[in-house]
Amino acid sequence: MQYLLLLILGFCGVHLFKMIRLYLVLMEHRLPLWKFVLLYLRTTLVNLIIPYKLGELYRIEEVARLTGIWQVGVLSVVVDRYFDILALFIWLLPLGFLPGAGFCSCLPLFGILILLGGLVYAAVPGSFAYLNRFLIKRKASARSMAALHGLGIVKGWYDYAARLVRGRAFLITFTSALGWGLEMLTLYALGGYLKESFVIHDFGKYIDAVFLGKEFMPVKDSYVLLSVMIIAAMTLVGYLLRLIVRPACRHDRTA
Repeated sequence: MQYLLLLILGFCGVHLFKMIRLYLVLMEHRLPLWKFVLLYLRTTLVNLIIPYKLGELYRIEEVARLTGIWQVGVLSVVVDRYFDILALFIWLLPLGFLPGAGFCSCLPLFGILILLGGLVYAAVPGSFAYLNRFLIKRKASARSMAALHGLGIVKGWYDYAARLVRGRAFLITFTSALGWGLEMLTLYALGGYLKESFVIHDFGKYIDAVFLGKEFMPVKDSYVLLSVMIIAAMTLVGYLLRLIVRPACRHDRTA
């Protein structure tokens, strides 16, 4: 019974913090709460069903449709994934030093992605200012004008990305870290409920199984199936409530 209770609380907590993380990224676009919740549920469901995170393409399309800005659709997913990997790296690195645990095979790749993303984000403002000033001082030519146009596009993308994280980077990372911590707790509870061994040492293997498909893990497969069933049910309930509540709201406004 205790495993079942932990499983329920952990699963709800995982998706609550993942939802908060995405909300923090999209906060300045002020999406209505019910639209945002349904966006999270349906895009998460698609992501669970389609392998290798290809469901993120659907999330890009949906965020772009709701915000009306396609760059935000792309960058919201990129930013969300970046901080998700950063928080996961923060968990995986110390776990690798536990006796008998071993390091996750994905850890070097995550480290490289985090480093590259941070370097690019830090380098763009200064590089743009210098190159823009340098090209403007040169004699105008088709090549320099094309370079200025290209720089403008890069700076525009940077500005969109900066607006998604400015002042909220720590909160986004923190909520993502809490989500991963609760996912470990959920996997432990699921393992106990199914009588399948899963301890904190196994988390790196779980991540390898998710991202690389390196080995069969009953707990991982059961967790994915359970997630699909619960998120599908929640999505269905969400849309049913929407159908019920919206006509009632219209009736109240016309009464």
